[in-house]
Amino acid sequence: MLLRSILDFILPRYCPVCRGKLIVEEKAICKNCLSDLPRTRQWLPRNGIRVGEKTFEEGTFAQMFWTRLPELTKAIAFLNFRSKSEVAEIVYDFKYRGMKNTAVEMGRIAAEEILPSGFFDDIDALVPLPLNKSRYRERGYNQSERLAYGISLATGIPVETKYVIRRSFKSSQTSLSKMERPDNVRDVFCLGEKADEMYGKHILVVDDVVTTGATTAACAKVVLQVPNTKVSIFALGHTTH
Repeated sequence: MLLRSILDFILPRYCPVCRGKLIVEEKAICKNCLSDLPRTRQWLPRNGIRVGEKTFEEGTFAQMFWTRLPELTKAIAFLNFRSKSEVAEIVYDFKYRGMKNTAVEMGRIAAEEILPSGFFDDIDALVPLPLNKSRYRERGYNQSERLAYGISLATGIPVETKYVIRRSFKSSQTSLSKMERPDNVRDVFCLGEKADEMYGKHILVVDDVVTTGATTAACAKVVLQVPNTKVSIFALGHTTH
């Protein structure tokens, strides 16, 4: 605590949302901004049914995978994401400003809030969405991997980066229409050198922000190539309009 106080005096940390100085107890985001984040609350029970299980209820995050990934076990998004919003500032912090610890802390915060719901109970491994080599060289890390490590801190579930790999680079999804995105990510992912370890496991694919779900679903489909494997999806944010 004393060391953190000294470091904060020498190199102050700032909240990515309000830009106020963080105090010693605050990590990545200040308490006020954290409490105001637009949570989806999809992990809370509703009418006896726990949203996030394989119910594909209308309006839930899981519904976007209804047709393209019917084998999906469950899916959950922690926050509603809109461009030029508070959540966007947090994501920009770890995607474009080099603040990789922000991703770790947001993964931990999300997991700690969701943990009591039982969402993580049957998950055996966390597989972060692989980043293409060009983006990795530019950024120096994979933000989805940082999120996964944050989730691991809260849950104890191991992070596995060699189960699924990215084998080709195609154009960025952000520049494409909803119709073009599925074709752009087809055959982008493949099984990695330790893929056989997934046999019989329940894998949670971890992504930062999901818009159409095309990229995340493509990664999940590769996981399902391993026999007797189940797959679920976690996203820090889900783009809403």
